[in-house]
Amino acid sequence: MLNIHRSGISLADAAASVANAPAGLVPYAAATALTRVAQQAMKVDIPAAMRASFNNPVPYTLNSLRVEPATKDTLSARVMVKTEASGHAPENFLAPQVLGGQRGHKGLEGALRYAGVLGSSQFAVPGQALSLDANGNVKGAEVRTILATLKNIQGGVGAKGQRAGKGKRLSNSLFAGKPNGGDRPAGIWRREGQRLRPLFIFTDQAPRYSERLDFDGVVMAVARERFQPEFEKAMAAMVARGVTKA
Repeated sequence: MLNIHRSGISLADAAASVANAPAGLVPYAAATALTRVAQQAMKVDIPAAMRASFNNPVPYTLNSLRVEPATKDTLSARVMVKTEASGHAPENFLAPQVLGGQRGHKGLEGALRYAGVLGSSQFAVPGQALSLDANGNVKGAEVRTILATLKNIQGGVGAKGQRAGKGKRLSNSLFAGKPNGGDRPAGIWRREGQRLRPLFIFTDQAPRYSERLDFDGVVMAVARERFQPEFEKAMAAMVARGVTKA
């Protein structure tokens, strides 16, 4: 997601800070320093920024980064969001938090569309009756209950061939659609006694995120602070081993 290049002090000045530093080792020490800077950002600084910016981020989010090491030829390390993972790829949910903008469709929305409950361009956003876990995320049990009831829908009607209002009965307590009476929006509703309470509300407007995590700023701050000492450490280690050329 972000390339870390050497900035500020020149490589010549950095090399001059290490006594008797062979010029041929400078690119190797610089590549090592850039990689260590990226690893520091990935393991420490960005997770710390996530904890400050997000509400109790889960370990899956905190561990969603990887590093592409620098080489003597590229002299550029990369801190990246993983694009392949079991479940939802971290890039899909983290990028909107970093860059802002519209979120993509979620797995539950795909299942709702497949069942004929949700329109092709609609989104499902949490309603007031939805239970959230300690991390502020929708509880898996709620989603599993909805997905299980969706399997009972056949031919566009409810499991018992019944309709409720203008929507579909998913189970004895769950109803999908626009309730009769009042101006309540379409969604997934749960019957609680004589009341219907919303689990999800359907909307044509894609949920949008504002930028919450200054990913680039955090990484570049680490680079400015850590490149020089990491370069000196890498160069000194090679000199101490008697390496004069690579």
